[in-house]
Amino acid sequence: MKKEYELEGMSCGGCVANVKRSLLELPDVTEAEVQLHPQRASISMSHSIGIKELQAQLSKVGHYTIREAVDN
Repeated sequence: MKKEYELEGMSCGGCVANVKRSLLELPDVTEAEVQLHPQRASISMSHSIGIKELQAQLSKVGHYTIREAVDN
């Protein structure tokens, strides 16, 4: 399954790489695409991962915030 998320706290390409690397460390994440403008992530996972678990993972590597994307 693939889910879209909004991110906050990234300011450069290093942040993008840091967030992507961190997300890929989660066992159920199979692919992560992270972009800076706009700050978004597209995450493919083998099992659904809760937003709290994703936030906890990102908090280990920086002051990043993740939330589920809301399309209007």
